Amino acid sequence: MSSRVIGGRDTEGVVLVEIGDRVSVLTFNRPGVGNAVTPEVIAQLSRAVQRLREWAAATPVAAAVVVTGAGNRAFVSGADLRYLESIESPEEMGSFSQTMQEALAELEDLPVPVIAALEGAGFGRGTEVAWAADLRVMARNAYLSFKYARVGVVPGWGGCGDSSRWWAAAALLLMATAAEVSAEEAFRLGLVNRVVEPGEALAAARGWAEEMAALAPLSVRELKRLLRHAASADRKASAAEETLAFVRLWASEDHKEGLRSLSERRVPRFQGR
Repeated sequence: MSSRVIGGRDTEGVVLVEIGDRVSVLTFNRPGVGNAVTPEVIAQLSRAVQRLREWAAATPVAAAVVVTGAGNRAFVSGADLRYLESIESPEEMGSFSQTMQEALAELEDLPVPVIAALEGAGFGRGTEVAWAADLRVMARNAYLSFKYARVGVVPGWGGCGDSSRWWAAAALLLMATAAEVSAEEAFRLGLVNRVVEPGEALAAARGWAEEMAALAPLSVRELKRLLRHAASADRKASAAEETLAFVRLWASEDHKEGLRSLSERRVPRFQGR
């Protein structure tokens, strides 16, 4: 059933809201820079989510919210690089991380399902916007990029905590049905990350280990620690821990080297500090 636009359609702003009778749409609206996030985007996102919360509360037939990005270049490309370059203190970086975590938590807590529609790529922390949704639809030619360790940082918008929900959902399905799971089905459910031919598992595992070894070691270790912490902590505690780690690694030499290597288009030389 299609939904009429009943509450108006925003035409200006970096975050747009289209209120319908059953379905509303939230759009990140900075297509020229891949819908990158700045403090202004976060402020408008918070106001947009509050408007959607009021709509859902006042509209008995409200069914869902769709989240997307303007244009076809990117869903959300992460944080705006020009803004990041202007940050002068760890406190400012921590505030930027925390306020976006709070905005995405508000989006996640909407009383109706939230569906992310990815027509373009999701880069870095932009993927964390998709994880705040309950469901995700992705165009075949779109892709996700998790390059935190490539530039010596970790997620800063709650990505580690949100990811734990995928595992819990798959585990519940299997345990509640006492199912025997083939390699292909385990892959489909996200319980294993690759299926290879018999006799090739050790070589494939070694290959992944070598890829990890080429990245920033501080980031790789923090990613494991944060993900394990998220599985046993509440959301606020997990988000706070993630912010601290992000700010710490943002100031690391490996992060500076990662950014330099990208601008100079060369392989990074990480030192673990």
